[in-house]
Amino acid sequence: MKPFSLDTVLKHRKSLENLAIQRLVKARAEENSVQRQLKEEEASLTGLIETLAREQTLGIEVVKLAQFEQRINLIEKQVEALRVILQKKKETVTRAQEQLISKSKDRKIMETLQEKQDEAWRQYLSQKETATLDEIAVIFHNRE
Repeated sequence: MKPFSLDTVLKHRKSLENLAIQRLVKARAEENSVQRQLKEEEASLTGLIETLAREQTLGIEVVKLAQFEQRINLIEKQVEALRVILQKKKETVTRAQEQLISKSKDRKIMETLQEKQDEAWRQYLSQKETATLDEIAVIFHNRE
């Protein structure tokens, strides 16, 4: 009796692996987007601080100084928020990578199992064929 076909299980495992790949790609894209935003905000903050330093050396009005400081505080909060978001995105990428590794291992195990099962089935058929040929040879030998 032919063993249970694992093709359907393998297709399902492959689709799970593909889904894990898609999740990883999406997580990395989101992480890259947040990294880009963070770099832009940090560059903006650096530029603002440099501008404030230049303005202070030339002389600056109190109102303008307060506006600079408020803007710097706001951007610092945004940078900190982006760092927290980036950390969460990195954790998401790590989880997605772990899931992909797990799905890949599961699929590989099932492929190995199917290969072993197919090899065992081929050996069984080969033994059956050999036995049948032996019987035929004995029958023809007895006729002569």
